[in-house]
Amino acid sequence: MSIPVTPVRADSLLLPALRERFPDYTFGTVRRHDDPPVEVTLADSMQGMCTPISQYARLRVSVRCRGSGGWQKAADIWAQVCAEIIRLGTTRPLNNASLESGPVRMVDEDGLQAYAYGVLLLEVSIV
Repeated sequence: MSIPVTPVRADSLLLPALRERFPDYTFGTVRRHDDPPVEVTLADSMQGMCTPISQYARLRVSVRCRGSGGWQKAADIWAQVCAEIIRLGTTRPLNNASLESGPVRMVDEDGLQAYAYGVLLLEVSIV
């Protein structure tokens, strides 16, 4: 007999707490086209089971900053946001959160804007 489980979208669970903690930043799960001053995009990718009742998720975090500051400002904000996600990593339904990689300097498709990108590894309870 198996345990009934329900997959959970980790990115959507984190958005309310992050918006409250960082009200000056624009958060979402897809890139916006209106180019806000600071945009933080979260996208999860559910992975295999780590226990019978929890699943790994890779959370991709990218930060874009319009105007002055560019890459360094984006990297600093990325670090702040990821530190908050790791702090929230023991808040149900999250069991754990840790840094996997980043921040890495990336460039937009048009090559005009550098942004910060990285990945966190989450353990999510799914019962």
